[in-house]
Amino acid sequence: MGYRPLEIVIQSAQGLKYVNHVKKMKPYAVVFICDDNNNPISSMNNTAVDKDGGSNPKWNFLVKFNINIAKAQQNRHDLVVKLKSHHKSHSDKDIGEVRVPIAELLASCGDAEAEEDDEKKVTSKNVVTLDGTSEEGTLAFSYKFGRTVEHPPAHRPPVQAPPRKSRRHKVMEAAKGFVEVVVGGLAVGVGGELVSEMMNGSSDPDAVPDGDDQYGDIRDDDELYDDEEYP
Repeated sequence: MGYRPLEIVIQSAQGLKYVNHVKKMKPYAVVFICDDNNNPISSMNNTAVDKDGGSNPKWNFLVKFNINIAKAQQNRHDLVVKLKSHHKSHSDKDIGEVRVPIAELLASCGDAEAEEDDEKKVTSKNVVTLDGTSEEGTLAFSYKFGRTVEHPPAHRPPVQAPPRKSRRHKVMEAAKGFVEVVVGGLAVGVGGELVSEMMNGSSDPDAVPDGDDQYGDIRDDDELYDDEEYP
């Protein structure tokens, strides 16, 4: 039966249960595929945290999977979206989850052997609360299946963007460059003065200036004898 690529865009949620008691709720979603034993069989994909969304967050997060058509049609694969509230000081809180059989999504897209359909389908599912006893809020997402292939495409790790430098880091780099320029200029200036002195003065560092002696002003022998009296 082969495989079909599945693109999902987790768009938004409405009316989620408010699980924070003091601070504002900051929801995000974890999206993955699990098997009929509830074991994840795909990577865990996290949306960004909506810091201002509260009970009505928005994400527009794109995620892609490769679906084994035969297993999906046997109801052995589910799309799972876990909704959580982000916390800095302690562990994140569970809000609820959405679970949709992949077979249901496939059925809405027609023949699995068909060519890729460019039209995305949009749906909304109820969010089941953590205890599993009630539904509170809805999750909206779109999905699209690609063309059937015999083998899933080879996994390619995402290209990592270079880390963004903070403003403080940029200021520190600029300050470091300024110091290097200043120190370099001082070194060049001092070196230039030394060269100038050597060119204008004696090339012998031990030389004594004209008219002076390194031991002071010493009179010659005649002067020495003239100043002394002998019996």
